[in-house]
Amino acid sequence: MEPLEPMRPVSVPADTHKSTPIWKSAPVTLGTVGVFAYALMSARTGVVEVALGAAIAIAGAALYCMSVMRTIRENSCSRVPLLGTPPVSPRDVDLLAGAGMPLIMGGSLLAIRAAGWTWPYLYLGLLAVIMVATYVLPVVVHNRRLRKRTHRSQTP
Repeated sequence: MEPLEPMRPVSVPADTHKSTPIWKSAPVTLGTVGVFAYALMSARTGVVEVALGAAIAIAGAALYCMSVMRTIRENSCSRVPLLGTPPVSPRDVDLLAGAGMPLIMGGSLLAIRAAGWTWPYLYLGLLAVIMVATYVLPVVVHNRRLRKRTHRSQTP
């Protein structure tokens, strides 16, 4: 048997994920769980509760949109997959997205329950529309712009 040739040195890039400190993630987790628990256990009805639920849902949508826009900005030269991890993802946990989606769900649930509606299909439909508007549309628009930009640069 012949001796093996020495292997080439392999360079492995350092892990770029920044771990989120516990002093940031614990209050966010407790706050979103508290809002969602209040939405589930609240039996109050009225205009104030509906407005509170709508405000919470709008704040959650704003946080989630900020997270999606930051992800798109970080991946400005590459496509962002609809399902899966984007190519450039410097954070271990995205607190904006981690707080945004539960706030959307809890706020819309609180508003629908406070309004006295008992239709679960309305809640699911509203949640689907919000999810499409806050995640799918910006990613699809980004990927289309990127495809058009690369297509123009390749044509002579």
